Amino acid sequence: MFKKIDTFNFKKQSSIFKNLTLLVYKSFIKEPRSIIFMLVVPIFFSVMFFFIFGKDGKTLFNYALLPCLTVLTSLTPAIVEWKNSVFLKRIDITGVKKSMFIGSIWLVYLLAGIFFYIVVLSFNAILSIIALGTGDSNSFLKAFSSIKIGYLLLSIILICATSIALATLFGGIANSSGSIQGIVMMVYFFSIFLSGIMLPTESLFKSQGMVIFTYFIPHKYPVFLYMYSFSKTGWTETYQGMQGTQVTFQGAVNSFTSSWQPIVGSLAILAGLFTLTTFTFKWTAKR
Repeated sequence: MFKKIDTFNFKKQSSIFKNLTLLVYKSFIKEPRSIIFMLVVPIFFSVMFFFIFGKDGKTLFNYALLPCLTVLTSLTPAIVEWKNSVFLKRIDITGVKKSMFIGSIWLVYLLAGIFFYIVVLSFNAILSIIALGTGDSNSFLKAFSSIKIGYLLLSIILICATSIALATLFGGIANSSGSIQGIVMMVYFFSIFLSGIMLPTESLFKSQGMVIFTYFIPHKYPVFLYMYSFSKTGWTETYQGMQGTQVTFQGAVNSFTSSWQPIVGSLAILAGLFTLTTFTFKWTAKR
């Protein structure tokens, strides 16, 4: 007389999600590309740019963010390969939702970005001690005294989430990893150089035109929140100008004046990227 109503079985769904996450994790650690992009490349760039820009210890904090951005270059081809895999083509037969599978991929790469951030940050700490010692000249170690933990954690999560959102967008559109890799690398290099990570912000953002242009770089918003998290002077900074004069600039190099601005901007970009992805993501590759 009464139809049986299907109820959500939390225990069963959580078990499925756990197994999917383990599957993606095993695939991640077996892929040499993951270690190369998320560990080797960030360490190489950290060492190279640290010595190029005069051994400024504070910049090593920024360079530690590179694994969070290389999530973009690792996740995009991974999504394309999973889409083309036999497993995903037959996933509907098992009753597992594809959205749950994508969620497990997001979780693995979010945790990977945070983990490798810690690894590279630890390496950079050792590098700063070797090159600068442990005295007052080591601005990297001194910056720990002014860290705002809440903003630091939030900014790292937002940076990883931005990389994941971009990777899902690109990976969902592409039919093969080779067809999209050029665009992904272009976005990656634009992000690391124009968001304030690799290049000194006080010189990069002197031009008003450059400041306006970089608002179109999605990673800029969480990266600037990250820089604020260990800034002693908040959103007002000072740097050494011509002839030894102190130059003060407002709003983290004329970009923001309050913490809520990069947070809201970052969340709005994430909402826009994920919304766009829902309309453009293709599960089946057309050949």
